[in-house]
Amino acid sequence: MVRRAAVRPTLLIAWAGLLPAGRAVAQGTTLLRGVVYDSLVTAAPLAGAEVWVEGTNRTARTDGAGRFELAALAPGRYRLTFDHPVLDSTGLAAPPMVVDVAAGGITAVTLTTPGPATAHRTLCPHDPWQKTGAILGLVRDVVDAKPLANVAVTAHWNIYILGAGSVRAEPGTAAGRSDRSGRVLLCNVPTDVAILIQGRAGDGPPGMVLVDLAGRAFGRAALDLATAASVGTVTGFVRKQNGAGIPEAEVVAIGTDRRTRADGGGGFTLQDVLAGPRIVEAHAIGYPSGRTQTTVRPGVTQRVEIVMGDSIAVLDPVTVEGRYEPYLTRVGFDRRRTAAQGHFLDTTDIRRSGAVQFEEVFRMVPGVRLLPNGSSYLVELQRGQGQILNPALANYCPPSYFIDGVYYPLPPMQTPSLPLVPDEVLAIEVYSNLFSAPPQYQRLDSGCGVILLWTKRGVPNRNR
Repeated sequence: MVRRAAVRPTLLIAWAGLLPAGRAVAQGTTLLRGVVYDSLVTAAPLAGAEVWVEGTNRTARTDGAGRFELAALAPGRYRLTFDHPVLDSTGLAAPPMVVDVAAGGITAVTLTTPGPATAHRTLCPHDPWQKTGAILGLVRDVVDAKPLANVAVTAHWNIYILGAGSVRAEPGTAAGRSDRSGRVLLCNVPTDVAILIQGRAGDGPPGMVLVDLAGRAFGRAALDLATAASVGTVTGFVRKQNGAGIPEAEVVAIGTDRRTRADGGGGFTLQDVLAGPRIVEAHAIGYPSGRTQTTVRPGVTQRVEIVMGDSIAVLDPVTVEGRYEPYLTRVGFDRRRTAAQGHFLDTTDIRRSGAVQFEEVFRMVPGVRLLPNGSSYLVELQRGQGQILNPALANYCPPSYFIDGVYYPLPPMQTPSLPLVPDEVLAIEVYSNLFSAPPQYQRLDSGCGVILLWTKRGVPNRNR
């Protein structure tokens, strides 16, 4: 995919059509009746649109089903158009539509906004038309909702490529600056992965939203940013899909140091969360992660609900016969430990470390430096000799992680830490450089070291 990002001048486009035909001949009373449809964002009838006949004072407003009526029109040809905040916020407009009204009847029309593909091709004409799209962001002040100009906005995503024995992450970015109306256009973004949109205004904290185009060629993102340091409160509930609360779930505001644990009923409160758009995640052992998005406003308590997937199903035990081989022996940990080319920790060492968070275990390993990262830590091997390939990580040179033999890349939309707790880990192997690691775990981007983690989840079921 060729990557580029551009902010282009605001364009005025629309699409209109007649239903059921280009001209509908009326019979009976003279009446113009129609529907306004939003093809761009909601793919649903457009409520609250203002429809008017040019050159007259005849106007109508669509109801909740997008319908409108203009009665007592004299026979003739009219120019019909409409407006709506959804068009204003995207910089698009509907051109006039010519309608012929015959005497003594009903004329039916359908007015539509432009579709996603039309908007993408018009706003980003140099983009490939397949599997790419455009995101139009609106940057506003979180306090008074006024547009914020000249704010740098970036988009980040990862495309995971399956290879022999590993998963390779291919990062992508796009960037732009908001104009006087607060709009910013991000072109050539993928339509099949989640995209992290980030921005920062003045001395305020950075804010972020997650956008998934889900195959559509156009999407919108609202960035309500704080222009000065300020905080608010997020309170809510972590629950299963059936509504039951999930006790003791860990809840974190991504990109901040605010985290807490849910109570016995799944309720939680995050105090002093940086104002602006926030992604709030919940994690609990045995459940897929849950995520929601909210805008934290200074001095205000925001309520959210995080829905996590049902607990992971446990299959009935299967009876087999065979010679038992300890898990750590089978994966080669015991054999490599005798070679003394790395640093090795087992459950006794991990328990002795007294670590509460997983990264704290590495305090016992010589040559490892823990860098504060909010309420967690980044792990860096001081003897690593690799290059820093990801500019978003500044001067941090991260090691490559393998969990139970599978490469685990850290995605950019999450805090760069691993989803593990010390009690889950059976053994750890730390290799300070690429060449000291076992050959099957040597990657071209592993110059900053390799860490192998063997967990209880990787142990085969021994029930008989």
